[in-house]
Amino acid sequence: MVSPRSRPSFTLVEMVLVLALIVIIAAITIPSLDAMYADYKVMAAVDTVRARWAEARSRAVDEGRPYRFAVVRGKGNFRIAPDSAEHWSGGGSAESSAAGLVIEDALPRGIRFSFGEGGEEFSSNTVLAPAELSSASWTDVVTFLPDGTALALDGNDREEVRITFEARNAAPVLLTLRTLTGTVTARRLYEETWR
Repeated sequence: MVSPRSRPSFTLVEMVLVLALIVIIAAITIPSLDAMYADYKVMAAVDTVRARWAEARSRAVDEGRPYRFAVVRGKGNFRIAPDSAEHWSGGGSAESSAAGLVIEDALPRGIRFSFGEGGEEFSSNTVLAPAELSSASWTDVVTFLPDGTALALDGNDREEVRITFEARNAAPVLLTLRTLTGTVTARRLYEETWR
Protein backbone atom coordinates (compact mmCIF):
# COMPACT_ATOMS: atom_id res chain seq x y z
CA MET A 1 0.00 0.00 0.00
CA VAL A 2 1.17 3.47 -0.90
CA SER A 3 1.44 5.86 1.97
CA PRO A 4 -0.48 9.14 1.66
CA ARG A 5 2.78 11.15 1.83
CA SER A 6 4.51 9.43 -1.07
CA ARG A 7 3.73 10.48 -4.63
CA PRO A 8 5.08 9.33 -7.97
CA SER A 9 8.07 11.27 -9.30
CA PHE A 10 10.53 11.13 -12.19
CA THR A 11 14.00 9.78 -11.83
CA LEU A 12 17.04 11.54 -13.23
CA VAL A 13 17.41 8.82 -15.88
CA GLU A 14 13.84 9.36 -17.08
CA MET A 15 14.35 13.12 -17.33
CA VAL A 16 17.62 12.74 -19.26
CA LEU A 17 15.95 10.27 -21.61
CA VAL A 18 13.09 12.70 -22.35
CA LEU A 19 15.53 15.57 -22.93
CA ALA A 20 17.59 13.40 -25.27
CA LEU A 21 14.47 12.58 -27.29
CA ILE A 22 13.59 16.28 -27.55
CA VAL A 23 17.11 17.10 -28.78
CA ILE A 24 17.00 14.30 -31.38
CA ILE A 25 13.61 15.42 -32.70
CA ALA A 26 14.80 19.04 -32.90
CA ALA A 27 17.96 17.98 -34.75
CA ILE A 28 15.84 16.14 -37.30
CA THR A 29 13.23 18.87 -37.87
CA ILE A 30 15.32 22.07 -37.88
CA PRO A 31 17.10 21.40 -41.22
CA SER A 32 13.80 20.70 -42.97
CA LEU A 33 12.32 23.90 -41.53
CA ASP A 34 15.39 25.81 -42.70
CA ALA A 35 14.99 24.42 -46.22
CA MET A 36 11.29 25.28 -46.25
CA TYR A 37 12.03 28.84 -45.11
CA ALA A 38 14.75 29.19 -47.77
CA ASP A 39 12.25 28.15 -50.46
CA TYR A 40 9.85 30.86 -49.28
CA LYS A 41 12.64 33.48 -49.34
CA VAL A 42 13.58 32.52 -52.91
CA MET A 43 9.98 32.78 -54.08
CA ALA A 44 9.64 36.17 -52.36
CA ALA A 45 12.77 37.34 -54.22
CA VAL A 46 11.31 36.08 -57.51
CA ASP A 47 8.07 37.96 -56.82
CA THR A 48 10.04 41.13 -56.06
CA VAL A 49 11.89 41.02 -59.39
CA ARG A 50 8.70 40.10 -61.24
CA ALA A 51 6.99 43.19 -59.77
CA ARG A 52 9.99 45.39 -60.60
CA TRP A 53 9.95 44.13 -64.19
CA ALA A 54 6.26 45.02 -64.46
CA GLU A 55 7.01 48.47 -63.05
CA ALA A 56 9.89 49.03 -65.50
CA ARG A 57 7.78 47.90 -68.44
CA SER A 58 4.95 50.17 -67.37
CA ARG A 59 7.31 53.14 -67.00
CA ALA A 60 8.82 52.48 -70.43
CA VAL A 61 5.38 52.55 -72.04
CA ASP A 62 4.12 55.55 -70.04
CA GLU A 63 7.24 57.69 -70.52
CA GLY A 64 7.99 56.59 -74.09
CA ARG A 65 11.60 55.66 -73.35
CA PRO A 66 13.37 52.37 -72.68
CA TYR A 67 14.19 51.16 -69.17
CA ARG A 68 17.09 48.82 -68.42
CA PHE A 69 17.27 46.10 -65.76
CA ALA A 70 20.74 45.00 -64.65
CA VAL A 71 22.14 42.76 -61.91
CA VAL A 72 25.44 42.03 -60.23
CA ARG A 73 26.41 38.48 -61.23
CA GLY A 74 26.64 36.09 -58.30
CA LYS A 75 25.13 38.69 -55.94
CA GLY A 76 21.63 39.89 -55.12
CA ASN A 77 21.88 43.52 -56.23
CA PHE A 78 19.75 44.82 -59.10
CA ARG A 79 19.11 48.17 -60.75
CA ILE A 80 16.39 49.66 -62.93
CA ALA A 81 16.86 53.01 -64.67
CA PRO A 82 16.15 54.69 -68.01
CA ASP A 83 18.36 53.26 -70.75
CA SER A 84 20.61 56.27 -71.22
CA ALA A 85 24.29 56.95 -70.62
CA GLU A 86 23.55 59.49 -67.88
CA HIS A 87 21.88 56.79 -65.77
CA TRP A 88 24.38 53.99 -66.38
CA SER A 89 27.74 55.73 -66.37
CA GLY A 90 27.57 56.71 -62.71
CA GLY A 91 25.87 60.09 -63.18
CA GLY A 92 22.27 59.15 -62.38
CA SER A 93 20.66 59.93 -59.04
CA ALA A 94 17.95 57.93 -57.32
CA GLU A 95 16.40 61.18 -56.02
CA SER A 96 15.84 62.86 -59.38
CA SER A 97 12.32 61.79 -60.30
CA ALA A 98 12.26 64.20 -63.28
CA ALA A 99 15.05 62.15 -64.83
CA GLY A 100 12.95 58.98 -64.55
CA LEU A 101 12.59 56.16 -62.10
CA VAL A 102 15.88 54.80 -60.73
CA ILE A 103 15.71 51.83 -58.39
CA GLU A 104 18.76 50.22 -56.81
CA ASP A 105 17.69 47.36 -54.60
CA ALA A 106 18.78 43.92 -53.47
CA LEU A 107 17.30 40.51 -52.89
CA PRO A 108 17.09 39.25 -49.31
CA ARG A 109 20.42 38.14 -47.81
CA GLY A 110 21.47 34.67 -48.85
CA ILE A 111 19.82 34.83 -52.29
CA ARG A 112 21.75 35.58 -55.47
CA PHE A 113 21.28 35.88 -59.21
CA SER A 114 22.86 33.14 -61.28
CA PHE A 115 23.02 32.57 -64.99
CA GLY A 116 23.65 28.82 -64.85
CA GLU A 117 27.41 28.93 -64.86
CA GLY A 118 27.60 26.98 -61.57
CA GLY A 119 30.75 26.03 -59.72
CA GLU A 120 30.75 29.13 -57.53
CA GLU A 121 31.28 28.83 -53.81
CA PHE A 122 28.06 29.85 -52.12
CA SER A 123 28.43 32.72 -49.69
CA SER A 124 25.69 34.05 -47.43
CA ASN A 125 27.00 37.58 -48.08
CA THR A 126 25.13 38.10 -51.33
CA VAL A 127 24.49 41.84 -51.17
CA LEU A 128 27.07 44.49 -52.02
CA ALA A 129 26.94 47.82 -50.22
CA PRO A 130 26.18 50.85 -52.43
CA ALA A 131 29.75 52.09 -51.94
CA GLU A 132 31.04 48.83 -53.48
CA LEU A 133 28.99 49.26 -56.67
CA SER A 134 30.27 51.01 -59.78
CA SER A 135 28.99 51.27 -63.34
CA ALA A 136 31.22 48.29 -64.21
CA SER A 137 29.53 46.12 -61.55
CA TRP A 138 26.29 45.80 -63.48
CA THR A 139 25.50 43.07 -65.98
CA ASP A 140 22.73 44.19 -68.32
CA VAL A 141 19.89 41.69 -68.52
CA VAL A 142 16.94 43.24 -70.33
CA THR A 143 15.69 46.53 -71.71
CA PHE A 144 11.96 47.26 -71.66
CA LEU A 145 10.99 49.18 -74.79
CA PRO A 146 8.28 51.87 -75.14
CA ASP A 147 6.18 49.58 -77.37
CA GLY A 148 5.72 47.10 -74.48
CA THR A 149 8.22 44.54 -75.74
CA ALA A 150 11.63 43.79 -74.28
CA LEU A 151 15.12 43.20 -75.61
CA ALA A 152 17.52 40.60 -74.20
CA LEU A 153 20.90 42.21 -73.55
CA ASP A 154 23.20 39.19 -73.56
CA GLY A 155 24.33 39.76 -77.14
CA ASN A 156 22.08 37.01 -78.53
CA ASP A 157 18.86 37.66 -80.39
CA ARG A 158 16.65 35.66 -78.04
CA GLU A 159 12.95 35.54 -77.44
CA GLU A 160 13.42 34.91 -73.71
CA VAL A 161 15.38 36.37 -70.83
CA ARG A 162 16.25 33.89 -68.09
CA ILE A 163 17.58 34.50 -64.61
CA THR A 164 18.09 31.88 -61.93
CA PHE A 165 17.69 32.64 -58.24
CA GLU A 166 19.78 30.55 -55.85
CA ALA A 167 19.88 30.15 -52.08
CA ARG A 168 21.50 27.62 -49.80
CA ASN A 169 19.12 24.77 -48.86
CA ALA A 170 16.59 25.72 -51.54
CA ALA A 171 15.84 24.55 -55.05
CA PRO A 172 16.91 27.18 -57.60
CA VAL A 173 14.09 29.04 -59.34
CA LEU A 174 14.23 30.03 -63.01
CA LEU A 175 12.47 33.28 -63.92
CA THR A 176 11.70 33.61 -67.64
CA LEU A 177 10.53 36.73 -69.46
CA ARG A 178 9.09 36.40 -72.97
CA THR A 179 10.46 39.47 -74.71
CA LEU A 180 7.65 39.89 -77.24
CA THR A 181 4.67 39.51 -74.91
CA GLY A 182 6.14 40.44 -71.52
CA THR A 183 4.87 37.21 -69.98
CA VAL A 184 6.85 36.22 -66.91
CA THR A 185 6.93 32.66 -65.56
CA ALA A 186 8.77 31.07 -62.67
CA ARG A 187 9.57 27.41 -62.12
CA ARG A 188 11.65 25.51 -59.62
CA LEU A 189 14.70 23.68 -60.89
CA TYR A 190 15.19 20.51 -58.96
CA GLU A 191 18.58 18.87 -58.45
CA GLU A 192 18.38 16.48 -61.38
CA THR A 193 17.60 19.25 -63.91
CA TRP A 194 19.90 21.87 -62.43
CA ARG A 195 23.22 20.04 -62.40
